[in-house]
Amino acid sequence: MNRFLVYLLCLSLLFTAGICNTAQAQEQQEQYFLELQGFTWNQTTIRSLIVTSENESWWNPIFVNATVRAVNIWSDAIQFFAINYSDFSYLSNLKLESAVSNETLPGFDIYFTWTESPLRNTTDEVGLARTVTNAFNVVVNCTINLVAKTNHGYALSEGDIQNVALHEFGHSLGLGHSNYTGDLMFPMYTLRGSNQGISTLDVYGVATVFQWIPNPSEFFPVNRWLQRTVINLPSDIPYQYMAVSPENVRPQSFEENPVVQVFILMWELLLHPEILIIVVIFILVFVIIGLIPRRRPKREAEQINSSQPADSFPASFFRVAS
Repeated sequence: MNRFLVYLLCLSLLFTAGICNTAQAQEQQEQYFLELQGFTWNQTTIRSLIVTSENESWWNPIFVNATVRAVNIWSDAIQFFAINYSDFSYLSNLKLESAVSNETLPGFDIYFTWTESPLRNTTDEVGLARTVTNAFNVVVNCTINLVAKTNHGYALSEGDIQNVALHEFGHSLGLGHSNYTGDLMFPMYTLRGSNQGISTLDVYGVATVFQWIPNPSEFFPVNRWLQRTVINLPSDIPYQYMAVSPENVRPQSFEENPVVQVFILMWELLLHPEILIIVVIFILVFVIIGLIPRRRPKREAEQINSSQPADSFPASFFRVAS
């Protein structure tokens, strides 16, 4: 009987803990919000043109791969969301296409362009999306400007370009900023960060912007139903990051290898004189200790010589040799 009561008590505690964790996770999720800019496209196929600047000295071909990958990752996320959440299956009709050219060509909806440094000297903006809309909040076109270097001359890596392109492309789809620092649409970015993923909150925002797809006649003109607003995830959709197909996963560069990063960190630490002095002192101490001769106690030597035959070796010699 006592054992049954203990078992029942344990189950009650586990059940209570589960309820508390679920409530805490739900409360935390409700604290994440995303702004909507109040406009949408009136088409389900959105074509992007990546305009290269190959004649510029600062141009790097990796910019193209990173940007194409960003568009494809958004496409993956939208299709994944449409498949896994049946209420938003209409998103499967939304197609994102991209092309590359060394000149600006007509007939595209979004244009990716580059400059060497930020357009504004007062702020260190590494990406900027400029969206043109008509009087009814329908998007006419969008230009996304990315930079090769910061105002301080720091060159953006392939990973940086991909992350910034992902963020700015989110703006072109009608998304504003998120309040969660771990979300793609958070307004601040730290260079040399890890690959950023598209969250369910981000795609739910896209689903809200494009909810006209099943019944276009009910949602036009756009300015009657879509205003600048803030949204949260529904309670039945957990906050998580969308899957990326293997072909769109960015390959790890040499400098991103964990072993290489350790050596880079060590080298950067040694560049500080105060740390270098400490390291040198430690090395000298170990060298001095290693040079001090070790003398075996005479009593131990006599014991070994007296306990072993002349033609045999102590077992300890074999252990040392091995």
